This record gives sequence, structure tokens and C-alpha cells, in this order.
Amino acid sequence: MEANVNTPSILDVVQQFNKLTVDDYQRTYAWTKDEIDEFFADLKETAATGEPHFFGTLILQSSDSGTAAVVDGQQRLTTTYVTVAALRDAAIRLGSDVIHEPGKLPIYVAQEAWAFLIPTNDPTVPRFQSNRFLRKLLLETVLPLPDAQERVPDKDVQITLNFRKCVKHIRELIREDLEKIDTQEAKLLRIHTLLTSLLKKFLVLRVVTDDMNESLEIFLTLNNRGLPLGPSDLVRGEIMSARSSGLDERSQQKLHAKIFEEWKVIADNVDEPEVFLRHYLVATGKKKVTKKKVVENVMERIKTPNGEKSVQLATDFWKDLIDASETYSRIIKPGYDTDMNYNLYILNGLLKSHRIFMLALLRSDAEENDIEVATRLLYVLCFRYIISGSNAQKLEDFFQALCMAMSEGSRMSEIHKLLRDKIDEANEKLDTEKYLKTEGDSGFIGKAILHGINRKFTPGALAFPLDSKIHLEHIAPQSETAEWVWSLYSGINELYEDYEDQIGEIGNLTLLDFKLNLEAQQKSFVEKKVKYDDSVIKITRDLLTLETWRQEEIEARTEWVAEMFQKIWHSTPESGQLATFPIWYAARS
Repeated sequence: MEANVNTPSILDVVQQFNKLTVDDYQRTYAWTKDEIDEFFADLKETAATGEPHFFGTLILQSSDSGTAAVVDGQQRLTTTYVTVAALRDAAIRLGSDVIHEPGKLPIYVAQEAWAFLIPTNDPTVPRFQSNRFLRKLLLETVLPLPDAQERVPDKDVQITLNFRKCVKHIRELIREDLEKIDTQEAKLLRIHTLLTSLLKKFLVLRVVTDDMNESLEIFLTLNNRGLPLGPSDLVRGEIMSARSSGLDERSQQKLHAKIFEEWKVIADNVDEPEVFLRHYLVATGKKKVTKKKVVENVMERIKTPNGEKSVQLATDFWKDLIDASETYSRIIKPGYDTDMNYNLYILNGLLKSHRIFMLALLRSDAEENDIEVATRLLYVLCFRYIISGSNAQKLEDFFQALCMAMSEGSRMSEIHKLLRDKIDEANEKLDTEKYLKTEGDSGFIGKAILHGINRKFTPGALAFPLDSKIHLEHIAPQSETAEWVWSLYSGINELYEDYEDQIGEIGNLTLLDFKLNLEAQQKSFVEKKVKYDDSVIKITRDLLTLETWRQEEIEARTEWVAEMFQKIWHSTPESGQLATFPIWYAARS
């Protein structure tokens, strides 16, 4: 890749601005030794070969004053800034930073570094200004000349730890690189090579815009090497900004540190902060909220012309968000010890939008029994809705409508009715047996249905998780063999072509511990039963009663699974008598 208008060098991009700032809402410096080692290895490779290196994306939100905010790329810019300063310091410590080559103008190495570090319009300030947590360290330990630099502190607030380690590690990497070189002149040439390789050969995809929404939209569509910045980080920044109004510098720092710590609690609670934040906004609002509209939605809730009111709105919003994250944790980490928790446990593997309704439900003042009924109806609805092939966005819209109804005072009996009506609507498009014939082994849902059926027939199965240790076992194996084709179709040649379709039916599937599944593989049915006998899963052990496994058994078992589904996943609990496959099959015969 060569430098061009779309992928310029990092020097070309940086020198377009007098000031590059990192807002306080962004994560602080997060690169570890591994990322820095990789960065420096890339730098040495570029210095050795002279070949350009693509460094990643820089998204900048610019203004007319020669200033730009770094929307994405702060990790790379911070690391580059520290490295350029360290190379400058190494050159100065040699006693002379001037390279003399016959017939050429002198090269002032430190001056080339300074041209990156400071703007021409004001050489007293750094061109790159990090967030408030790192700003002082940059000004005191990195930017000044070596004799004027303060020592990088071993102890400081935790939020600066990675940055302090970065400064020390980069200086050590440069020292180790130079100590292999004998003369002062050769060392200076090496410093200059590393510096020019970094500034002129490290190319970036530059995106400059004057609109924050556009910046965010671009950011969300790009995959980059740095640690990603998402809407939740921008929201945290807006909260910081709103709540800091009227506070002095020290009070702002204390508040921001507190918000960062609280955000860690939220993130630990919810696992996926971006998903949680959008779900929270949908559950507590009336508008559709796409990922790209999250920040805008939050700003509408907390920003007013009245500064004091904005402070209060932002404070209340943040407090409620923390409370909601604790509820959300119950939804995504429910265990499987009760019927309700089991339903949530399985739903989390099936989809995510149900969490919108559950967030409002669990935070309501509904009675425990009403919550359990609503959760069961939700469980039934989600399975039936997906099997019917209905629109996922419309399901999310329905969940939001339920949240609004609860917030407006609807009784739980009305919520239950809305859920049952939606189940009936899904039933109109439902062909369970057809779905299980064609989609039985294509995703989580087939595995979940078998697990749910097994649970109904196994006392104590609440403690039996559906995780990566449990595999979908194809009784007739996915890769056909002559023996299996003969077994299924009794040697009828014209049916051979049905093999691939037949093995994907739910009737040909069961659940098996992954180790037993690996051992069973393409064995004959008689040999497979030896492995099934070692299983604790009832629907798998039920197969031991069968002497053969043929097309007839597959089709019958598919019909049985479909019938059990209709009875178990029904708006009325235990709708109809359940029967294990051996009993059902014997009665059918």
C-alpha cells in the first residue's frame, strides 16, 4: 500500500491540525505490553524494508479552528506521540542530533520530532492533548526535553496505569534497539530511520467530518486494530459533561473517576454494554432506537437549556441505568434452578430482544406469580414466533409496546392477554413439523427444543445445562456410508438421494455429551447404542429400546418432537398428555 489521498501518512494527517484532542468520555489509554510490542515490531520491520505499513483508521471530528476531536484512533495516536518523544529524547542524549551527509543539507532529528509533537502556531503546547486523566502526565513526563522531564511515577491513580507502563516500555524498547549499535553516528541514523518510518511510512485510513453523528456512523462500520469505542462510551461522556456543569476542576475529576468506576460495575453486570444500553432505552422510551441513534436518544433525555435541570436529569438517568443493569444481570445470568429461570436461560441462547420486555417486567411492581406467568408466555411466544418465520423487528416493537403499556398502568392480566394474542398470531403462520424437518439441525432452536422435551421427562433435569459440552448428535451420521444408506432405506436405490435431507430432520437428532458424540461418529446404530447407554440424557437413552434406525423411525420421531413441542410450548401449561418416544411410538404402531 502506498500513501495517497485516502491513506496518507500519520504525519500528513496530524500536521493538518494545530490541536488533536481526546474527550473525557473516551476510554483512557488501554494498550498493554502485547499491543506495544506488536507496534514496535511493525516499526522495525518497516524501517528494515522501507515498505509502508497500514496502521489503521483515524476518525476525526474537525472544527474551523484547526482543532479536531479524535473519535477513533486515540490508542494509536497516544502510542505514536510517546514513541516520537522517546526517539527525540534518545537523539538529544547522544550529544548531537544532527546528521551530516556529503552533498546534503544537515538533518536535525530532534527538530523533525518536534514538528510532529507541537504545532507551529504555538510551540508551548502539545499538538496532541489526551483526556484529563493523562494530560498532566503527558505535559510533565513526555513532552519536555529530557533534562526538564519529571520521572514517570510508579504510583498514581489506577486509570493511568497502562499509560505509565507504555511510556516506560517504549523507552526500554528503544534503548534495547540502540544498544546493539556501536557508534554514536550509527545510533543517530537508526533513530532517524525509526522516526521517519513511523511518521512517513505508517499509513492510516483518514476520515474527517464535522458532524458527531456522521463520525459515529462511520466508526460503527469500521473494524480497526485499537480497542473499540462504542455508543456507550459516548453516552458516558455526555453524562460526564452534563453532571460536571458548574463544578471546579478537582470536583470534575472526582466525579469523572466515580462515573468510570460505576461504568465498570454496569459493564460487569450486563456483559454487552452496547446491547444493554439500547435495550434500556427501548424499554424505557417510546421511540425506536437503533445502535446509531443511542447517543441522540440519551441527549434528548438529559439535555435542556436549563443547566441545573440537565444536571438533575443526567444524575437521575445514570442512577436508573445502574439500577437497570442489576436487573439486566438477572435476565442474562438466571441459572436454571426454577421454571422461570430455565425459560430465561434458554431464551438467552435463542434471541436477545426478549430482554427489553423482561427489563420492564422485573422492574415493575407486578406480583411474583404474574411475573412467572408472563415469563412463561414470553418463552412460548419467542419459540413460536421464530419457528413461524415472523419479522424480528416487529417482535421487538411488540416488546416495546408491552413496556409502554406497563408504564402507563396496564394490569398484568392485560399484559398476559396481549402475549397470548401474539402467540395466536404466530400460530397462524406456524408449521412446526415442516420447520423441524428442514431446520432441525441448522441452529440453536432444535437443540433447545430437544433439551426442553428432555427436561419434561427427567426429574431433576433443572440442573442439566445446555452448553457447549452438549452436542447435537446425528443418529444417522452426516457423512453417508453404504452401511447407513442400506440401514435407512433397505437398499432401495431411488431413496439414496434423500439421505442428506433426512439426516437433518429433528427426528434424526438427539443430545449427547461431546466426548460420547466424538466417539459415536459414523458407527452403526448398534455400536452407537453402546455410547447412548453411557449417557444421562433420557431422550437419548430412550433410543436403546429400538432395534433398528430407519427412515420410518426418523419420520416418526420428527412427528413426535413436533407433537411434544405443541404441548410443551403452549400458552396453557401442560396442554395435553406427554409421552416418551418409545411409549408414543409403540402406541402409534
